[in-house]
Amino acid sequence: MLAEHGALLVSAGIERSTGKIKSPVTVTPRGWFVGERDKDLVTSAVKEVTQVLEEALKKDVRDSEELNRLARRALGRLVGQRFRRQPVLMSSIVVF
Repeated sequence: MLAEHGALLVSAGIERSTGKIKSPVTVTPRGWFVGERDKDLVTSAVKEVTQVLEEALKKDVRDSEELNRLARRALGRLVGQRFRRQPVLMSSIVVF
């Protein structure tokens, strides 16, 4: 699976008390595209995941498991629709 589709890691840090993203969303591709398409993927993915996390935080979602699930889901939807690929998705959304 990894050799065929690659992997994407999304991470961010959320401050529980304020519900704000304190460590910005980052997306790291591995075994994916090379060059400009990498940059396009990362830029689009960061925007999409940031938007989804901000919407959840406005609804007072502070559970790290739920935020991780939402981040993976948003990333998977974007990659599937836009790039027609199904990489392994890993998330590390930390609530502190």
